[in-house]
Amino acid sequence: MEARNFYIAIASIAVGMVIVWLFIFAIIELDVDLFQDPNTITIQGDGVNRQITLTTTQLKSNKYDQYIDKTFHILNSFDTEDDVIYSGVSLWSIIIEEALIDVDPSLLTFQFWARDQYHSPFPLNLSIAQNNPNLVIIAYEENGAPLFGDGPLRSVLDQTTMPEGQYSSQYSVQMLSEIIIKMYF
Repeated sequence: MEARNFYIAIASIAVGMVIVWLFIFAIIELDVDLFQDPNTITIQGDGVNRQITLTTTQLKSNKYDQYIDKTFHILNSFDTEDDVIYSGVSLWSIIIEEALIDVDPSLLTFQFWARDQYHSPFPLNLSIAQNNPNLVIIAYEENGAPLFGDGPLRSVLDQTTMPEGQYSSQYSVQMLSEIIIKMYF
């Protein structure tokens, strides 16, 4: 019995050490911010005149254009199509209400970033959000339920807004934490 307890103790210590090293790896190598509030989103970059951080509660306010139970047509790289119902806030209405840009939107790009550093594959021209304010949203609900497993916030773009050869599923970034707006060069 004592030998069995000894082996259990050794295994527990080994598992604990692995967990500690994975934790350190996540902080140092992956640049994960463990203290970032998952219920916030930051809009920043050289294309905005100031950085802004908004909470989920602020995003749901009537200050911004809300789209409730709107159907989005999503296409992935396997040509699988889905129609998904999302509720969220228009990215363009946030930009306008907060007066974040001083230049023509066609001179700017935007890119979505998740808390785990996943990001949309390419920056898109901001005029897409300007011309389709109801089809480029920051979603907080899917099919009438809060986004728990996919993070509290997710970017959603309808396939009709996508440039040729791009798939809207690649731009549906779950666990959304940042939107980077940059000058287009």
